[in-house]
Amino acid sequence: MQDLAFARRAAMLGTAAAATLAATPIPAAATGVPPQQGANPPRFQRLKVGDVEVTTLLDGAMQGQASNIPNFFPDSTPEAIAPLRARAFAIEAGLHQPVGAYLLNTGRNLAMIDCGGHSSFIPTTGQTLAALRASGYTPEQVDTVVLTHIHPEHALGLSYDGVTRNFPNAEIVVTQIDHQFWTDPAMESRVPQGQRFIEAARRAIRPYQGRIRTTEMRAGLEVIPGVFMDPAPGHTPGHVSYRVTSQNQSIFIWGDIAHQMVIQLARPRWRVGVDVDSAMGVESRVRTLDMLAAEGMLMGGVHVPWPGFGRIIRDGEGFLYVPRPAQFT
Repeated sequence: MQDLAFARRAAMLGTAAAATLAATPIPAAATGVPPQQGANPPRFQRLKVGDVEVTTLLDGAMQGQASNIPNFFPDSTPEAIAPLRARAFAIEAGLHQPVGAYLLNTGRNLAMIDCGGHSSFIPTTGQTLAALRASGYTPEQVDTVVLTHIHPEHALGLSYDGVTRNFPNAEIVVTQIDHQFWTDPAMESRVPQGQRFIEAARRAIRPYQGRIRTTEMRAGLEVIPGVFMDPAPGHTPGHVSYRVTSQNQSIFIWGDIAHQMVIQLARPRWRVGVDVDSAMGVESRVRTLDMLAAEGMLMGGVHVPWPGFGRIIRDGEGFLYVPRPAQFT
């Protein structure tokens, strides 16, 4: 009916006048339709793994520049990466990825695995605390923050200003290797991203002196009851993942095994330019993906597409990510 009405008006007014009319926005007040609402509210999604309640918290997103793709994937070529981006229906010029965090209520601990970033470092991040509150919890209730590594979009949620503890009652758990990497001046030359990342890492953990528990990096280490470490060095020297287990059920949560799911799962042996040891990063990624595909285990990760739960399956020489649909009961 609307097309017919427009055709009649076009006949009466002429083509040029009708085009002008069609292009002119109609004020909301004239139609009675309320104005558009803009940005999404803080998001969360949760499920049960045995007796453990696992909640994903959407912190925001990262948007890279197209010119940075060759630096991020030095083994790629435009011809090789274009079909992979098309396969993901990529519309952004650069590499876009979500940023999330995971909240675990084990009945004994209320723990975070990573805690998001902040807009002072990446403008489109920093919503983890709002998402946490929207999910029904408060930062004061969190007793443990377990870090996969101390990169800004994983750790700056600890403290935005380097003075205030956003989780005032929490103990911070991180591998001794990763803690040393970010705090020892002798290590600064090894950080691919340079001084800006170093300052952000130190700002994140500075207010927690006396509350940081550094651990060895060891497979199967139980950092809190029911949460077990899986070493994944390469991205940083102390980068790890965690397996959460309860009642014979498990979920595997990684930090940066993959940033770009479609690209890196299809080409798991492509090096990543921001890895401290890119060859070791490849080894950790392939081993992790092999394990997850073999076990069919539920998984999540900081840069996994929202709502952040899925599984890994084999696909030829690579892998595919199969998201778990959002659950509402």
